[in-house]
Amino acid sequence: MKTYKITYLLGKLDTSKCPPDIVPVIFPNYDGSQLVTMSESEITVTFATAQTPVNLGALVKVTEVTEEVTE
Repeated sequence: MKTYKITYLLGKLDTSKCPPDIVPVIFPNYDGSQLVTMSESEITVTFATAQTPVNLGALVKVTEVTEEVTE
């Protein structure tokens, strides 16, 4: 599983609709079956396989979330 975090660097997300309309714009393979969580400043999307996000410029940052393994 690969999880990505979408962060708005300026402004707030509209949290009235989950997932927001920007998710399929950033991830063209998004089909609604992926897990999405969100707040006013970020969205996380989990896919079964690695994805290549569309670059929307400096105000929308997409990073891969890595899980820390603790023993």
